[in-house]
Amino acid sequence: MNRLLVSVVVAALALAAPLARAETVTIQWQTANLTEPQFEPVWKAMIAAFEAANPDIHVEPVLVARKDDWTKFVTSAQARRAPCVVQTDLATAAFNGYLLPLDALWNAEPDSLRATYSPDIMRAMHWKGQLYGIPIWGGVFAEIYNRDMLAAAGLDPTHLPATAADYVDWLRRLTKPGQWGTAVLGGPTDTTTRLLLTWIWANGGEAFNADMTKATFAADPKSLEAIKAYLGLAAQGLAAPSPNTTNYLEQTVLFAQGRIATMRSAYWAIAKVLGDNPGLAGKLVVGPVPGNGATLATLSSASIAASCKYPSQAWAFIKFQAGKHWAVERARVSNWMPLRNDMADDPDIAKDPQLQRFLEIGRTARSYPLPHPAWADIAGTDIVKAVQRALLDPARTEQIFRELDAMLTRKLNDL
Repeated sequence: MNRLLVSVVVAALALAAPLARAETVTIQWQTANLTEPQFEPVWKAMIAAFEAANPDIHVEPVLVARKDDWTKFVTSAQARRAPCVVQTDLATAAFNGYLLPLDALWNAEPDSLRATYSPDIMRAMHWKGQLYGIPIWGGVFAEIYNRDMLAAAGLDPTHLPATAADYVDWLRRLTKPGQWGTAVLGGPTDTTTRLLLTWIWANGGEAFNADMTKATFAADPKSLEAIKAYLGLAAQGLAAPSPNTTNYLEQTVLFAQGRIATMRSAYWAIAKVLGDNPGLAGKLVVGPVPGNGATLATLSSASIAASCKYPSQAWAFIKFQAGKHWAVERARVSNWMPLRNDMADDPDIAKDPQLQRFLEIGRTARSYPLPHPAWADIAGTDIVKAVQRALLDPARTEQIFRELDAMLTRKLNDL
Protein backbone atom coordinates (compact mmCIF):
# COMPACT_ATOMS: atom_id res chain seq x y z
CA MET A 1 0.00 0.00 0.00
CA ASN A 2 2.83 2.41 0.85
CA ARG A 3 4.50 1.78 -2.51
CA LEU A 4 1.17 2.32 -4.26
CA LEU A 5 0.61 5.55 -2.38
CA VAL A 6 4.07 6.81 -3.26
CA SER A 7 3.48 5.94 -6.92
CA VAL A 8 0.19 7.84 -6.92
CA VAL A 9 1.80 10.89 -5.30
CA VAL A 10 4.72 10.84 -7.76
CA ALA A 11 2.35 10.54 -10.70
CA ALA A 12 0.22 13.38 -9.37
CA LEU A 13 3.27 15.61 -8.96
CA ALA A 14 4.44 14.77 -12.48
CA LEU A 15 1.07 15.80 -13.87
CA ALA A 16 0.98 18.94 -11.78
CA ALA A 17 4.46 20.14 -12.81
CA PRO A 18 3.52 21.16 -16.35
CA LEU A 19 0.48 22.94 -14.97
CA ALA A 20 2.68 24.94 -12.61
CA ARG A 21 5.03 25.86 -15.41
CA ALA A 22 2.09 27.02 -17.52
CA GLU A 23 0.67 29.25 -14.79
CA THR A 24 -0.32 32.65 -16.09
CA VAL A 25 2.00 35.54 -15.24
CA THR A 26 0.48 39.00 -14.80
CA ILE A 27 2.41 42.07 -15.85
CA GLN A 28 1.08 45.58 -15.32
CA TRP A 29 1.33 48.34 -17.93
CA GLN A 30 1.21 52.00 -16.90
CA THR A 31 1.03 55.00 -19.20
CA ALA A 32 -1.19 58.07 -18.96
CA ASN A 33 -2.17 57.45 -22.59
CA LEU A 34 -4.41 54.59 -21.47
CA THR A 35 -6.92 57.18 -20.25
CA GLU A 36 -7.13 58.96 -23.64
CA PRO A 37 -10.25 57.98 -25.64
CA GLN A 38 -8.58 57.80 -29.06
CA PHE A 39 -6.11 55.19 -27.80
CA GLU A 40 -8.63 53.01 -25.98
CA PRO A 41 -9.68 50.84 -28.95
CA VAL A 42 -6.04 50.28 -29.89
CA TRP A 43 -4.71 49.28 -26.48
CA LYS A 44 -7.66 47.01 -25.79
CA ALA A 45 -7.17 45.23 -29.13
CA MET A 46 -3.42 45.10 -28.54
CA ILE A 47 -3.75 43.42 -25.17
CA ALA A 48 -6.30 40.95 -26.50
CA ALA A 49 -4.06 40.01 -29.44
CA PHE A 50 -0.96 39.71 -27.25
CA GLU A 51 -2.71 37.50 -24.71
CA ALA A 52 -4.09 35.31 -27.48
CA ALA A 53 -0.56 34.82 -28.82
CA ASN A 54 0.91 34.48 -25.31
CA PRO A 55 -1.70 32.63 -23.20
CA ASP A 56 0.70 32.38 -20.26
CA ILE A 57 0.97 36.19 -19.94
CA HIS A 58 -1.81 38.47 -18.74
CA VAL A 59 -1.44 42.24 -19.23
CA GLU A 60 -3.17 44.41 -16.63
CA PRO A 61 -3.57 48.06 -17.70
CA VAL A 62 -3.02 50.69 -14.99
CA LEU A 63 -5.21 53.68 -15.76
CA VAL A 64 -3.99 56.93 -14.21
CA ALA A 65 -4.63 60.57 -15.10
CA ARG A 66 -1.75 62.41 -16.75
CA LYS A 67 -1.36 64.81 -13.82
CA ASP A 68 -0.89 61.86 -11.44
CA ASP A 69 1.12 59.57 -13.71
CA TRP A 70 4.65 60.48 -12.59
CA THR A 71 3.77 60.63 -8.88
CA LYS A 72 2.08 57.24 -8.99
CA PHE A 73 5.02 55.67 -10.80
CA VAL A 74 7.60 57.13 -8.39
CA THR A 75 5.64 56.01 -5.35
CA SER A 76 5.33 52.45 -6.64
CA ALA A 77 8.95 52.36 -7.86
CA GLN A 78 10.27 53.44 -4.47
CA ALA A 79 8.19 50.69 -2.90
CA ARG A 80 9.65 48.18 -5.41
CA ARG A 81 6.13 47.51 -6.73
CA ALA A 82 6.11 49.47 -9.97
CA PRO A 83 4.24 48.14 -13.01
CA CYS A 84 6.55 46.03 -15.17
CA VAL A 85 6.01 48.03 -18.38
CA VAL A 86 6.02 51.81 -18.12
CA GLN A 87 6.13 54.80 -20.44
CA THR A 88 7.65 57.63 -18.44
CA ASP A 89 10.42 60.22 -18.40
CA LEU A 90 13.40 58.03 -19.26
CA ALA A 91 16.34 60.12 -18.03
CA THR A 92 14.76 60.96 -14.69
CA ALA A 93 13.58 57.41 -14.03
CA ALA A 94 16.91 55.86 -15.10
CA PHE A 95 18.93 58.29 -12.96
CA ASN A 96 16.88 57.36 -9.91
CA GLY A 97 17.33 53.64 -10.51
CA TYR A 98 13.66 53.02 -11.33
CA LEU A 99 14.33 51.31 -14.69
CA LEU A 100 16.01 48.10 -15.80
CA PRO A 101 18.86 48.41 -18.36
CA LEU A 102 17.75 46.73 -21.58
CA ASP A 103 21.12 46.29 -23.33
CA ALA A 104 21.30 42.50 -22.92
CA LEU A 105 17.73 42.01 -24.16
CA TRP A 106 18.20 44.42 -27.08
CA ASN A 107 21.55 42.99 -28.18
CA ALA A 108 20.09 39.49 -28.24
CA GLU A 109 17.57 40.54 -30.90
CA PRO A 110 18.29 40.04 -34.62
CA ASP A 111 19.87 42.84 -36.64
CA SER A 112 16.61 43.26 -38.57
CA LEU A 113 14.84 44.48 -35.43
CA ARG A 114 17.69 46.64 -34.20
CA ALA A 115 17.85 48.36 -37.61
CA THR A 116 14.20 49.43 -37.31
CA TYR A 117 15.08 52.69 -35.56
CA SER A 118 17.46 55.46 -36.50
CA PRO A 119 20.66 56.02 -34.49
CA ASP A 120 19.37 59.47 -33.43
CA ILE A 121 16.21 58.01 -31.92
CA MET A 122 18.12 55.25 -30.18
CA ARG A 123 20.53 57.76 -28.65
CA ALA A 124 17.52 59.37 -26.96
CA MET A 125 16.72 55.98 -25.41
CA HIS A 126 20.01 55.89 -23.49
CA TRP A 127 21.15 57.33 -20.19
CA LYS A 128 24.84 57.30 -19.23
CA GLY A 129 25.62 54.82 -22.00
CA GLN A 130 22.95 52.26 -21.13
CA LEU A 131 19.69 51.53 -22.94
CA TYR A 132 16.54 52.07 -20.90
CA GLY A 133 13.74 52.30 -23.45
CA ILE A 134 12.43 51.20 -26.83
CA PRO A 135 10.79 53.82 -29.11
CA ILE A 136 7.04 53.33 -29.40
CA TRP A 137 5.56 56.49 -30.90
CA GLY A 138 6.15 60.21 -31.24
CA GLY A 139 4.30 63.46 -31.60
CA VAL A 140 5.35 66.51 -33.61
CA PHE A 141 3.72 69.77 -32.55
CA ALA A 142 2.15 71.82 -35.33
CA GLU A 143 -0.54 74.45 -35.71
CA ILE A 144 -4.03 73.08 -36.43
CA TYR A 145 -6.69 75.44 -37.79
CA ASN A 146 -10.46 75.25 -38.29
CA ARG A 147 -10.92 75.90 -42.03
CA ASP A 148 -14.51 77.19 -41.68
CA MET A 149 -13.54 79.68 -38.98
CA LEU A 150 -10.67 80.94 -41.12
CA ALA A 151 -13.00 81.45 -44.07
CA ALA A 152 -15.55 83.27 -41.90
CA ALA A 153 -12.80 85.68 -40.82
CA GLY A 154 -11.68 86.26 -44.41
CA LEU A 155 -8.41 84.38 -43.95
CA ASP A 156 -6.83 82.21 -46.64
CA PRO A 157 -6.15 78.64 -45.40
CA THR A 158 -3.70 78.11 -48.28
CA HIS A 159 -1.44 80.91 -46.99
CA LEU A 160 -0.99 80.27 -43.28
CA PRO A 161 0.91 82.77 -41.11
CA ALA A 162 4.67 82.30 -41.32
CA THR A 163 5.78 84.62 -38.51
CA ALA A 164 4.68 85.09 -34.92
CA ALA A 165 3.54 88.63 -35.76
CA ASP A 166 1.38 87.36 -38.63
CA TYR A 167 -0.03 84.67 -36.36
CA VAL A 168 -1.05 87.20 -33.70
CA ASP A 169 -2.72 89.30 -36.41
CA TRP A 170 -4.74 86.23 -37.43
CA LEU A 171 -5.76 85.66 -33.82
CA ARG A 172 -7.12 89.21 -33.62
CA ARG A 173 -9.26 88.58 -36.67
CA LEU A 174 -10.44 85.23 -35.31
CA THR A 175 -11.46 86.61 -31.90
CA LYS A 176 -15.00 87.84 -31.28
CA PRO A 177 -17.58 87.54 -28.47
CA GLY A 178 -17.68 83.92 -27.31
CA GLN A 179 -14.84 82.92 -29.65
CA TRP A 180 -11.09 83.23 -29.33
CA GLY A 181 -8.18 82.80 -31.69
CA THR A 182 -6.44 80.14 -29.63
CA ALA A 183 -5.73 78.89 -26.10
CA VAL A 184 -2.79 79.49 -23.79
CA LEU A 185 -1.96 76.39 -21.78
CA GLY A 186 -1.07 76.96 -18.14
CA GLY A 187 -2.62 73.89 -16.55
CA PRO A 188 -0.72 71.63 -14.11
CA THR A 189 0.84 69.22 -16.62
CA ASP A 190 4.03 69.27 -18.65
CA THR A 191 2.01 70.09 -21.79
CA THR A 192 2.24 73.67 -20.48
CA THR A 193 6.02 73.37 -20.82
CA ARG A 194 5.81 71.80 -24.27
CA LEU A 195 3.74 74.70 -25.62
CA LEU A 196 6.02 77.29 -24.05
CA LEU A 197 9.09 75.66 -25.60
CA THR A 198 7.53 75.73 -29.08
CA TRP A 199 7.18 79.50 -28.78
CA ILE A 200 10.71 79.93 -27.47
CA TRP A 201 12.39 77.72 -30.06
CA ALA A 202 10.39 79.03 -33.02
CA ASN A 203 11.38 82.56 -31.97
CA GLY A 204 15.09 81.62 -32.00
CA GLY A 205 15.41 81.55 -28.22
CA GLU A 206 16.83 78.95 -25.85
CA ALA A 207 15.47 77.91 -22.47
CA PHE A 208 18.71 76.18 -21.45
CA ASN A 209 22.35 76.19 -22.50
CA ALA A 210 23.72 73.32 -24.57
CA ASP A 211 24.91 71.12 -21.70
CA MET A 212 21.83 71.70 -19.50
CA THR A 213 23.76 73.43 -16.71
CA LYS A 214 22.04 76.82 -16.96
CA ALA A 215 18.45 77.95 -17.49
CA THR A 216 18.02 80.93 -19.83
CA PHE A 217 14.28 81.59 -20.00
CA ALA A 218 14.77 85.26 -19.13
CA ALA A 219 18.52 85.52 -19.72
CA ASP A 220 18.08 84.90 -23.45
CA PRO A 221 16.39 88.03 -24.92
CA LYS A 222 14.64 86.07 -27.68
CA SER A 223 13.34 83.55 -25.18
CA LEU A 224 11.94 86.28 -22.93
CA GLU A 225 10.37 88.00 -25.93
CA ALA A 226 8.64 84.76 -26.94
CA ILE A 227 7.39 84.11 -23.40
CA LYS A 228 5.89 87.59 -23.15
CA ALA A 229 4.27 87.28 -26.58
CA TYR A 230 2.74 83.89 -25.82
CA LEU A 231 1.45 84.58 -22.31
CA GLY A 232 0.37 88.04 -23.46
CA LEU A 233 -2.25 86.45 -25.71
CA ALA A 234 -4.30 85.79 -22.59
CA ALA A 235 -3.98 89.36 -21.30
CA GLN A 236 -5.01 90.70 -24.73
CA GLY A 237 -8.13 88.55 -24.77
CA LEU A 238 -6.97 86.63 -27.85
CA ALA A 239 -6.89 83.32 -25.97
CA ALA A 240 -9.67 81.47 -24.20
CA PRO A 241 -10.24 82.38 -20.54
CA SER A 242 -8.96 80.39 -17.54
CA PRO A 243 -5.54 79.47 -19.00
CA ASN A 244 -4.29 78.28 -15.58
CA THR A 245 -6.67 75.33 -15.78
CA THR A 246 -6.30 74.67 -19.51
CA ASN A 247 -4.51 71.42 -20.31
CA TYR A 248 -4.36 69.26 -23.44
CA LEU A 249 -7.90 67.91 -22.97
CA GLU A 250 -9.44 71.31 -22.30
CA GLN A 251 -7.76 72.74 -25.40
CA THR A 252 -9.11 70.00 -27.65
CA VAL A 253 -12.61 70.42 -26.22
CA LEU A 254 -12.50 74.17 -26.89
CA PHE A 255 -11.38 73.49 -30.45
CA ALA A 256 -14.00 70.79 -31.04
CA GLN A 257 -16.73 73.13 -29.79
CA GLY A 258 -15.65 75.90 -32.16
CA ARG A 259 -14.71 78.22 -29.31
CA ILE A 260 -11.09 78.55 -30.51
CA ALA A 261 -10.01 78.64 -34.16
CA THR A 262 -6.51 77.25 -33.83
CA MET A 263 -4.63 75.01 -31.42
CA ARG A 264 -1.00 74.00 -31.17
CA SER A 265 -0.74 70.29 -30.59
CA ALA A 266 0.47 66.99 -31.99
CA TYR A 267 -1.11 64.69 -34.57
CA TRP A 268 -2.97 62.75 -31.89
CA ALA A 269 -5.10 65.81 -31.08
CA ILE A 270 -6.87 65.42 -34.42
CA ALA A 271 -8.30 62.06 -33.40
CA LYS A 272 -9.40 63.50 -30.05
CA VAL A 273 -11.13 66.46 -31.74
CA LEU A 274 -12.88 64.33 -34.35
CA GLY A 275 -14.02 61.97 -31.61
CA ASP A 276 -15.62 64.94 -29.84
CA ASN A 277 -16.99 66.50 -33.02
CA PRO A 278 -17.12 64.24 -36.12
CA GLY A 279 -18.52 67.18 -38.09
CA LEU A 280 -15.02 68.67 -38.28
CA ALA A 281 -13.81 65.86 -40.55
CA GLY A 282 -12.22 67.39 -43.63
CA LYS A 283 -12.27 70.87 -42.09
CA LEU A 284 -8.87 70.91 -40.40
CA VAL A 285 -5.79 72.62 -41.82
CA VAL A 286 -2.31 71.74 -40.56
CA GLY A 287 0.64 74.08 -40.79
CA PRO A 288 4.05 74.60 -39.17
CA VAL A 289 4.49 76.52 -35.94
CA PRO A 290 4.89 80.17 -37.04
CA GLY A 291 8.48 81.29 -36.74
CA ASN A 292 11.81 79.87 -37.85
CA GLY A 293 10.53 76.33 -38.50
CA ALA A 294 11.63 74.87 -35.17
CA THR A 295 9.11 72.86 -33.20
CA LEU A 296 8.97 70.09 -30.63
CA ALA A 297 8.62 66.33 -31.01
CA THR A 298 7.84 64.09 -28.08
CA LEU A 299 9.41 60.65 -28.00
CA SER A 300 7.46 58.03 -26.07
CA SER A 301 9.37 54.91 -25.12
CA ALA A 302 8.49 51.73 -23.28
CA SER A 303 10.69 50.67 -20.38
CA ILE A 304 10.85 47.89 -17.80
CA ALA A 305 10.72 48.81 -14.13
CA ALA A 306 13.78 47.79 -12.12
CA SER A 307 11.56 45.91 -9.66
CA CYS A 308 9.77 43.90 -12.38
CA LYS A 309 9.64 40.19 -11.45
CA TYR A 310 9.00 39.08 -15.04
CA PRO A 311 11.39 41.02 -17.32
CA SER A 312 11.30 38.45 -20.16
CA GLN A 313 7.50 38.63 -20.31
CA ALA A 314 7.62 42.42 -20.13
CA TRP A 315 10.15 42.48 -22.95
CA ALA A 316 7.88 40.27 -25.05
CA PHE A 317 5.02 42.74 -24.60
CA ILE A 318 7.22 45.74 -25.42
CA LYS A 319 8.37 44.11 -28.67
CA PHE A 320 4.77 43.27 -29.50
CA GLN A 321 3.44 46.79 -29.04
CA ALA A 322 6.43 48.22 -30.94
CA GLY A 323 5.61 46.03 -33.95
CA LYS A 324 4.73 47.46 -37.34
CA HIS A 325 1.05 46.47 -37.16
CA TRP A 326 0.49 48.41 -33.94
CA ALA A 327 2.55 51.35 -35.20
CA VAL A 328 0.07 51.58 -38.07
CA GLU A 329 -2.91 51.23 -35.73
CA ARG A 330 -1.64 53.97 -33.42
CA ALA A 331 -1.27 56.27 -36.43
CA ARG A 332 -4.52 55.25 -38.12
CA VAL A 333 -6.79 55.26 -35.05
CA SER A 334 -5.05 57.37 -32.40
CA ASN A 335 -3.08 59.73 -34.67
CA TRP A 336 0.23 58.96 -32.95
CA MET A 337 3.17 59.13 -35.28
CA PRO A 338 5.30 56.02 -35.85
CA LEU A 339 8.99 56.10 -34.96
CA ARG A 340 10.00 53.08 -37.00
CA ASN A 341 11.97 53.83 -40.17
CA ASP A 342 10.13 51.23 -42.27
CA MET A 343 6.70 52.92 -42.30
CA ALA A 344 6.82 55.44 -45.13
CA ASP A 345 5.53 53.05 -47.78
CA ASP A 346 2.78 51.53 -45.68
CA PRO A 347 -0.54 52.13 -47.51
CA ASP A 348 -2.36 53.32 -44.39
CA ILE A 349 0.38 55.87 -43.71
CA ALA A 350 1.04 57.05 -47.25
CA LYS A 351 -2.62 57.81 -48.01
CA ASP A 352 -3.05 60.16 -45.02
CA PRO A 353 -2.06 63.70 -46.13
CA GLN A 354 -2.31 65.11 -42.60
CA LEU A 355 0.08 62.50 -41.25
CA GLN A 356 2.43 63.19 -44.13
CA ARG A 357 2.26 66.90 -43.29
CA PHE A 358 3.18 66.25 -39.67
CA LEU A 359 6.07 64.04 -40.77
CA GLU A 360 7.30 66.87 -42.99
CA ILE A 361 7.04 69.44 -40.20
CA GLY A 362 8.85 67.03 -37.90
CA ARG A 363 12.02 67.14 -39.95
CA THR A 364 13.10 70.26 -38.04
CA ALA A 365 11.66 69.22 -34.66
CA ARG A 366 13.67 69.10 -31.46
CA SER A 367 13.38 66.12 -29.12
CA TYR A 368 11.39 66.19 -25.91
CA PRO A 369 11.74 65.51 -22.98
CA LEU A 370 15.05 67.27 -22.45
CA PRO A 371 17.88 64.99 -21.24
CA HIS A 372 18.19 65.67 -17.54
CA PRO A 373 17.25 63.46 -14.57
CA ALA A 374 15.34 66.29 -12.91
CA TRP A 375 13.31 66.98 -16.03
CA ALA A 376 10.03 65.49 -14.81
CA ASP A 377 9.92 67.92 -11.88
CA ILE A 378 11.25 70.82 -13.92
CA ALA A 379 8.72 70.40 -16.73
CA GLY A 380 5.73 69.29 -14.69
CA THR A 381 6.13 71.59 -11.69
CA ASP A 382 8.75 74.35 -11.82
CA ILE A 383 8.08 75.78 -15.27
CA VAL A 384 4.32 75.33 -14.87
CA LYS A 385 4.31 77.33 -11.63
CA ALA A 386 6.26 80.15 -13.30
CA VAL A 387 3.78 80.24 -16.18
CA GLN A 388 0.84 80.33 -13.79
CA ARG A 389 2.38 83.13 -11.74
CA ALA A 390 3.07 85.19 -14.86
CA LEU A 391 -0.47 84.69 -16.14
CA LEU A 392 -1.82 86.02 -12.85
CA ASP A 393 0.67 88.91 -12.70
CA PRO A 394 1.76 89.81 -16.28
CA ALA A 395 3.68 92.92 -15.16
CA ARG A 396 6.15 90.66 -13.30
CA THR A 397 6.75 88.18 -16.13
CA GLU A 398 10.42 89.06 -16.58
CA GLN A 399 11.14 88.93 -12.83
CA ILE A 400 9.27 85.63 -12.45
CA PHE A 401 11.32 83.98 -15.19
CA ARG A 402 14.58 85.44 -13.88
CA GLU A 403 13.76 83.79 -10.56
CA LEU A 404 12.99 80.58 -12.47
CA ASP A 405 16.39 80.77 -14.22
CA ALA A 406 18.19 81.05 -10.89
CA MET A 407 16.23 78.25 -9.24
CA LEU A 408 16.54 75.86 -12.20
CA THR A 409 20.25 76.55 -12.61
CA ARG A 410 20.78 75.48 -9.02
CA LYS A 411 18.68 72.37 -9.54
CA LEU A 412 20.48 71.46 -12.77
CA ASN A 413 23.82 71.55 -11.00
CA ASP A 414 22.77 69.89 -7.76
CA LEU A 415 22.90 66.51 -9.51
